[in-house]
Amino acid sequence: MELTFLVIADYATATPDGKLTLVGIFTEIRASAFPARHGALHLVAQLLASPHEYGRQFALEFKLVDEDGQLVMSLPVSAQVPHGDKGQRVYLNNMVRLENIVFPKPGRYEFAILVDHDLKGTLPFEVIEQPAPRA
Repeated sequence: MELTFLVIADYATATPDGKLTLVGIFTEIRASAFPARHGALHLVAQLLASPHEYGRQFALEFKLVDEDGQLVMSLPVSAQVPHGDKGQRVYLNNMVRLENIVFPKPGRYEFAILVDHDLKGTLPFEVIEQPAPRA
């Protein structure tokens, strides 16, 4: 199984036939004070499975770490590879809505995706301190 892409977006949805709609893809979060609470984001990962993996149960895990390697959050999910048509490879769209994530400090953070404890990819992003505009 391989990771085809991993993104952070303001919103994500998928149609029954697997088409993804992503709105507001970003790589930075700006906050005026820390710890900072981010209201909501969608973490979207697309995996590609081979025909020999049809029906396979697997553990999917999303992790968020700070620049010091400290775990901020972890979300384990159980999943299964669906059967494809005529031996074709299968795309698995995984969308997770994360609400009220607390970022303790500004700096570099990274989402990681693991399949059965095997790292498939990472997505670095920045949490930037930006003073609130004066009224």
